Amino acid sequence: MDMTMFEKFSQICSKKLPKEINKILKTAKGHKACAIGFITTDDLYGFYLTWDYVSSINEYYAWGNSLNPNFLYQPLVDIVDACKDIDFCNPSEEKWAFTKTLLSVLGKNIKQLPDNLFHNNGFKREDILFFSTMSDGDYIQEMIDASLKMFNTSETLKTYGMIQ
Repeated sequence: MDMTMFEKFSQICSKKLPKEINKILKTAKGHKACAIGFITTDDLYGFYLTWDYVSSINEYYAWGNSLNPNFLYQPLVDIVDACKDIDFCNPSEEKWAFTKTLLSVLGKNIKQLPDNLFHNNGFKREDILFFSTMSDGDYIQEMIDASLKMFNTSETLKTYGMIQ
């Protein structure tokens, strides 16, 4: 998958994602755990953020906390609309390749979040579990599995019981 189509999206995330994550971490102060999910639709039309103060993401769909920042929606919609050769309504190798590339862009931006963002809110980076998935659709579990590995350190995954 051609990463250049994601450059603008990545630049916007680099600039705006820290502010959104800071909002979430401010509300999580005093909690021991916080999981943050990037949730998309089955046709990959943008993301919203959801979070909860739990040590499991098994019921992320029932979490009541969410943010809908435009920078996680419209730039991605523009990319999807420009990919005329991919059918985003059905599973395919092309759709999964696109999804994995998108996850790698998000992962890069999550890893670039400044450490002081976590420390200023009473956390270590390893205290926060990041993941992504679809609200419904083709690749719900596959996205969770891939994003957990891309977005988090092995220490974080151990803390949350994702690996032994």
